[in-house]
Amino acid sequence: MASPKREKLLEVARRLFETEGFHTTGIDRVLAEAGVAKMTLYNNFGSKDGLIVAVLESASNDMVARLQEAVMASSSDPYEQVLGVFDAFGIWFSDPNFCGCMFQAAVAEYPDPQSQPAKAARTHQLRVCDMFGQLCAQAELPDSESLGKMLAMIASGAMCTARQVQTREPADHARQIAEILLERAGSIGFAPAEAEIANGLV
Repeated sequence: MASPKREKLLEVARRLFETEGFHTTGIDRVLAEAGVAKMTLYNNFGSKDGLIVAVLESASNDMVARLQEAVMASSSDPYEQVLGVFDAFGIWFSDPNFCGCMFQAAVAEYPDPQSQPAKAARTHQLRVCDMFGQLCAQAELPDSESLGKMLAMIASGAMCTARQVQTREPADHARQIAEILLERAGSIGFAPAEAEIANGLV
């Protein structure tokens, strides 16, 4: 069982990293606001980067769980559940405390793909791809794995835009794009488009 000091440090670090950034937020400030000693950091996370990775993993677990809960509550139709993910994003973007995607921020602040924060952010993106892919498979859509990756990319773009405009509109637009993509996938799949590209028709 996690210690209360560890959980407090994780909670404070997540709030500060999310609102103010990873590099801008000094570890001494995190420790001071959490009311814990530096030894708590070293014993539980090893370093600031270790703490960042733990924050990203915790945030990923929370986001995926919230999205899955939201889509299950939105409809019993797997097709509609796929689109329900974007409705859930719309609610998130409408929150006055929304300050963008922590995972995109991690990649921006840690451009080295071999850094631990960048790897943690990439793992989260793969989880989102997998979530969409599973929903598409349940909806019996063709090539659900590829479709899941496309939907995750649409969602990622919506999150980036939402940080700039500070409204839910990007989620609504992303839902419309996703609906067009699903309709196309359901009617003709992706193979014809690949053939057209190969034949120089598009």
